[in-house]
Amino acid sequence: MSDIKANGNLHGHDLTDMPVLNPGDWFGKTWLIEIGGSDSPLFLIVEANGMSDAIDELANNEKYGHLFIVEDEYLDDYPEDDRHYGPSGQVLDLDDLMIYGREGSDIPFPCRYHGDGLPAEGVLPTEFENVDAD
Repeated sequence: MSDIKANGNLHGHDLTDMPVLNPGDWFGKTWLIEIGGSDSPLFLIVEANGMSDAIDELANNEKYGHLFIVEDEYLDDYPEDDRHYGPSGQVLDLDDLMIYGREGSDIPFPCRYHGDGLPAEGVLPTEFENVDAD
Protein backbone atom coordinates (compact mmCIF):
# COMPACT_ATOMS: atom_id res chain seq x y z
CA MET A 1 0.00 0.00 0.00
CA SER A 2 1.22 3.51 -0.77
CA ASP A 3 1.63 6.29 1.74
CA ILE A 4 -1.55 7.01 3.64
CA LYS A 5 -2.81 10.59 3.66
CA ALA A 6 -5.65 12.05 5.69
CA ASN A 7 -8.31 14.67 5.21
CA GLY A 8 -9.98 16.49 8.08
CA ASN A 9 -11.39 19.79 9.20
CA LEU A 10 -9.94 22.22 11.74
CA HIS A 11 -12.14 25.11 12.85
CA GLY A 12 -13.98 25.18 9.51
CA HIS A 13 -10.86 24.84 7.35
CA ASP A 14 -10.49 21.74 5.22
CA LEU A 15 -7.12 20.05 5.59
CA THR A 16 -6.24 17.61 2.83
CA ASP A 17 -3.41 15.25 1.92
CA MET A 18 -1.88 15.31 5.41
CA PRO A 19 0.82 12.66 5.91
CA VAL A 20 -0.15 9.97 8.42
CA LEU A 21 2.46 8.56 10.80
CA ASN A 22 1.72 5.09 12.22
CA PRO A 23 -1.50 4.33 10.35
CA GLY A 24 -3.19 1.35 11.99
CA ASP A 25 -0.79 1.24 14.95
CA TRP A 26 -3.08 2.67 17.67
CA PHE A 27 -6.59 1.54 16.78
CA GLY A 28 -7.37 4.79 14.96
CA LYS A 29 -6.46 7.17 17.80
CA THR A 30 -5.46 10.08 15.59
CA TRP A 31 -3.95 13.38 16.65
CA LEU A 32 -3.45 16.42 14.46
CA ILE A 33 -0.03 17.98 14.91
CA GLU A 34 0.68 21.44 13.56
CA ILE A 35 4.29 22.51 13.24
CA GLY A 36 4.34 26.25 12.78
CA GLY A 37 7.02 28.87 12.77
CA SER A 38 6.46 29.94 9.17
CA ASP A 39 3.79 31.33 6.89
CA SER A 40 2.70 27.80 5.93
CA PRO A 41 2.41 25.41 8.87
CA LEU A 42 2.84 21.68 8.36
CA PHE A 43 -0.07 19.49 9.42
CA LEU A 44 0.44 15.81 10.20
CA ILE A 45 -1.79 13.07 11.55
CA VAL A 46 -0.14 10.79 14.10
CA GLU A 47 -1.72 7.63 15.47
CA ALA A 48 -0.75 7.33 19.12
CA ASN A 49 -2.29 6.51 22.49
CA GLY A 50 -2.17 10.11 23.75
CA MET A 51 -0.75 13.55 23.08
CA SER A 52 2.67 12.90 24.63
CA ASP A 53 2.90 9.61 22.72
CA ALA A 54 2.15 11.51 19.50
CA ILE A 55 5.05 13.87 20.23
CA ASP A 56 7.31 10.87 20.87
CA GLU A 57 6.26 9.22 17.60
CA LEU A 58 6.95 12.44 15.72
CA ALA A 59 10.34 12.95 17.42
CA ASN A 60 11.44 9.46 16.32
CA ASN A 61 10.17 9.90 12.76
CA GLU A 62 13.04 10.05 10.26
CA LYS A 63 11.24 12.36 7.83
CA TYR A 64 9.69 14.91 10.21
CA GLY A 65 11.41 14.62 13.61
CA HIS A 66 14.18 17.04 12.70
CA LEU A 67 11.64 19.85 12.44
CA PHE A 68 11.52 20.30 16.23
CA ILE A 69 14.60 18.53 17.56
CA VAL A 70 17.20 21.01 18.78
CA GLU A 71 20.56 20.63 17.05
CA ASP A 72 23.56 20.17 19.34
CA GLU A 73 25.05 23.53 18.37
CA TYR A 74 21.96 25.32 19.78
CA LEU A 75 21.59 23.41 23.07
CA ASP A 76 23.05 26.33 25.04
CA ASP A 77 19.98 28.36 24.06
CA TYR A 78 17.80 25.90 26.04
CA PRO A 79 18.46 26.04 29.80
CA GLU A 80 18.47 22.60 31.43
CA ASP A 81 15.49 23.41 33.66
CA ASP A 82 13.35 24.41 30.65
CA ARG A 83 14.16 21.52 28.34
CA HIS A 84 11.68 19.03 26.95
CA TYR A 85 13.11 15.64 26.05
CA GLY A 86 12.06 13.16 23.39
CA PRO A 87 11.99 9.38 23.79
CA SER A 88 15.59 8.97 22.63
CA GLY A 89 16.95 11.77 24.80
CA GLN A 90 16.61 14.45 22.13
CA VAL A 91 15.98 18.02 23.27
CA LEU A 92 12.73 19.21 21.69
CA ASP A 93 11.62 22.73 20.84
CA LEU A 94 7.88 22.67 21.45
CA ASP A 95 7.32 26.42 20.97
CA ASP A 96 5.90 26.08 17.45
CA LEU A 97 4.09 22.78 17.93
CA MET A 98 0.33 22.42 18.47
CA ILE A 99 -1.66 19.23 19.00
CA TYR A 100 -5.38 18.90 18.39
CA GLY A 101 -7.58 16.06 19.56
CA ARG A 102 -10.00 15.11 22.30
CA GLU A 103 -8.62 12.81 24.99
CA GLY A 104 -10.75 9.79 25.81
CA SER A 105 -12.43 9.49 22.42
CA ASP A 106 -12.09 6.68 19.89
CA ILE A 107 -10.87 9.12 17.22
CA PRO A 108 -9.37 12.12 19.06
CA PHE A 109 -9.05 14.14 15.82
CA PRO A 110 -11.68 13.07 13.27
CA CYS A 111 -10.30 12.46 9.80
CA ARG A 112 -10.44 9.97 6.93
CA TYR A 113 -7.55 8.02 5.49
CA HIS A 114 -6.93 7.94 1.73
CA GLY A 115 -4.47 6.02 -0.40
CA ASP A 116 -4.06 3.32 -3.02
CA GLY A 117 -6.25 0.33 -2.26
CA LEU A 118 -8.64 2.32 -0.04
CA PRO A 119 -12.19 3.24 -1.07
CA ALA A 120 -12.50 6.55 -2.93
CA GLU A 121 -14.39 8.10 0.00
CA GLY A 122 -11.60 7.03 2.36
CA VAL A 123 -11.93 5.16 5.64
CA LEU A 124 -12.17 6.17 9.26
CA PRO A 125 -8.91 5.54 11.11
CA THR A 126 -10.70 3.01 13.35
CA GLU A 127 -11.61 0.99 10.24
CA PHE A 128 -8.18 1.15 8.59
CA GLU A 129 -6.79 -2.09 9.97
CA ASN A 130 -9.88 -3.95 8.71
CA VAL A 131 -9.48 -2.77 5.10
CA ASP A 132 -8.24 -5.44 2.72
CA ALA A 133 -6.00 -3.32 0.51
CA ASP A 134 -3.59 -4.58 -2.15
